[in-house]
Amino acid sequence: MARAVGAKTTTVMTQEVEFGVLNPAVEPTTIGMYLRTNALGSSKNLFQSDTLNPYRTVVGLADGNKSVQGNIVTDFIPEGLEVLLHHILGNGTIVTSGSDPYTHVLKGSANTLEGLSIQKGFDNINKYFLYKGCRMNSMAIDIIQEGFHGVTWDFIGKSETVHATEQIDSSFAVYPTKNGYTGYQCHIETDHTGSWTTLGNVVSGSINIANNVETDGYVLGSDERASAEYQTRACTGGFSMFFEDTVLYDLYLAGTESGLRYVFTNGTDSITFEFPIVKLAGESPNIDSPAGVNLNFTFQARYDSGSETDVTVTIVNSLSSIEGQPS
Repeated sequence: MARAVGAKTTTVMTQEVEFGVLNPAVEPTTIGMYLRTNALGSSKNLFQSDTLNPYRTVVGLADGNKSVQGNIVTDFIPEGLEVLLHHILGNGTIVTSGSDPYTHVLKGSANTLEGLSIQKGFDNINKYFLYKGCRMNSMAIDIIQEGFHGVTWDFIGKSETVHATEQIDSSFAVYPTKNGYTGYQCHIETDHTGSWTTLGNVVSGSINIANNVETDGYVLGSDERASAEYQTRACTGGFSMFFEDTVLYDLYLAGTESGLRYVFTNGTDSITFEFPIVKLAGESPNIDSPAGVNLNFTFQARYDSGSETDVTVTIVNSLSSIEGQPS
């Protein structure tokens, strides 16, 4: 009997018109993912009866609720993550302009999308795990100095079913075609001087956007989530840089707010995360070794009435459009 092999798997997804419902008749785009890991899955608790009996044994066992959740880790790439970014930011208007390369502007929005159906396929043994009603709980980008940046997409889902055939046809999936961004293709900017200025000698960084999706939306009569509502969005992150002056440290001490940008660029392709108003947090530089000393900062973004959002993502690539909420 064959054993499932990670190198012989597929992960595909499609947008849902209705939360928790896969409807191939609508035929939204099937998105294929090249991934590092896929830990999206289902778990449930096992309960035992506490009743006493003369046998000194457990006389009753019961299943708990099915909890569908987990993350998928991919490279952070210039083309192919647009729908996922739309789901993490919310169902705001996508503004597209230009012509190859096209510029797409997405803003953090109060409106939300229905969800995603995600299929984890073990192709060499013909077993396909289908997760419906998957909502984007969080996104975390790990920015490193050397190599490909990684991004972790965390989901909260409604249901899991296992099938012997594909429920989402992977043969029609659109897969990424471009390399991911590397450490040489990223820089960070602030506007603490009144205009955007690139920070020098940044060592590493991170971006985290969390929707804090509810996990306890269960009701009587069902072991699956009936609800997985989006709660308050939080935009956080941080960066580490050479300790060469106290310009940013003085901002942190004074509690001064500023704008912050993370810019990823590869030729004509780019993705920019702009947080219009952030407040820095951090700590004074430590002397830990004979080596060079770094300054470490974290940030928290807040809503800006001028741009009407807490985060704007600008994508420049060869796609003429980004698929919105299917109707």
